[in-house]
Amino acid sequence: MSFMKKSAAALVLTGVAAATSTALAAGFQLTEQSSLGLGRAYAGAGIVGDDLSAVHYNPAGMTLLEGTRFQAGTTWIALNADYNGKDGSSENGRLKGQMIPAGYVTHQVNDKIWLGFAMTVPFGMGTEYDKNWAENQRGTDAKIYTFDMNPNIAYKVSDFISVGAGVSVQYAKAKLGMGLGVGQGDIEGDSWDWGFNLGVMISPTDKLRFGLAYRSSIEHDAEGDFTFSNGQGDLAAVNGYVFNMTTSIETPDTVMLTSTWETTDKLRLSGLIRWANWSDFDELKIKNTVPGIVDSMTHGAFREKTVINEWQDTWLFSVGADYRINDAFTVRGGLAYETSPVDDQSTRMAVIPDTDRVWFSLGASWYPTQDLQFDVGATYLMGVGDKDLYNRVDGEKVGEFDSLDAYLLGVQMQYRF
Repeated sequence: MSFMKKSAAALVLTGVAAATSTALAAGFQLTEQSSLGLGRAYAGAGIVGDDLSAVHYNPAGMTLLEGTRFQAGTTWIALNADYNGKDGSSENGRLKGQMIPAGYVTHQVNDKIWLGFAMTVPFGMGTEYDKNWAENQRGTDAKIYTFDMNPNIAYKVSDFISVGAGVSVQYAKAKLGMGLGVGQGDIEGDSWDWGFNLGVMISPTDKLRFGLAYRSSIEHDAEGDFTFSNGQGDLAAVNGYVFNMTTSIETPDTVMLTSTWETTDKLRLSGLIRWANWSDFDELKIKNTVPGIVDSMTHGAFREKTVINEWQDTWLFSVGADYRINDAFTVRGGLAYETSPVDDQSTRMAVIPDTDRVWFSLGASWYPTQDLQFDVGATYLMGVGDKDLYNRVDGEKVGEFDSLDAYLLGVQMQYRF
């Protein structure tokens, strides 16, 4: 029964963690809030002044956006999780591509004050394996959805400095399945909660800018259901039971330092350093409301549990360049390196198969009129770090992911009224 306890706790951990936060940035955080920014690996995010995603990345950068503007776009993301086991088995956790939408509105009130509103998906992921694959105790499928509404205000103190701040109201929902050795477990959970973001932009000259932005953690008090099925032996009597579940978890707070330099009338160089506080995701306490008959039958397997995760803080470093061909076209590119939160490979979950990664990005913008703009961006994320998978029962290495890569394609439209 100790095996059952560990497996059930692991399932609840993964599902609720996914539901309250997300696998295309380190951990399950999504960086993809701008198709234009995607084209230069998000170097200079928020302070370049060429799209409205400043509302999300650094609200102080809204002071670069004149008038009233609207922006809408989406990024298509596909993950490749090609796994080979030591026993000769193989599997791939890729799920069909997912769309990550983002929308923004900004309005210049006067020469000092700007207002902005962002609708983004800051966390999300999707993986799917065969339910009978050899390591199904590390997960069979997962889908995470989040939606964040983020009003902001910016104030231009002077030509040298601008500041901004906002509040995020965030909804998160997740579905996850996992083999338990003695049956199948499926979980659904959701939560509403809120946080805040701050930003400052410094412009020593009209060609050079620096930005510093902070986005707070969000503590989700999640509620959900855990359903057990396909139980074997005595546990067959538990099939179909649905347990109420509650837990609390914090998404990571992040700090982002950016820079951008217009070196010539045609060439701009930008950079980014981002830190995410994933080390707070150290353990998770789960409480389940279990009927007495089931509690007795499972010897308390579904009561309160503490699951150890032991992630570490992550870093993203990126550089990018924009080149203006003429008044109608701009092209761009970027490179980045991002570290994984997985500190101990023995804790890696198949449904969150994280590793270090390198970004290769390209993009372009087209300006058909003075007020209308279309942007595209594409990125290949290549996993380069550790990719081993360990059995949860005996702690032995059972295989590794030959590739943990992702492909991203984004498009968006901007309009100034």
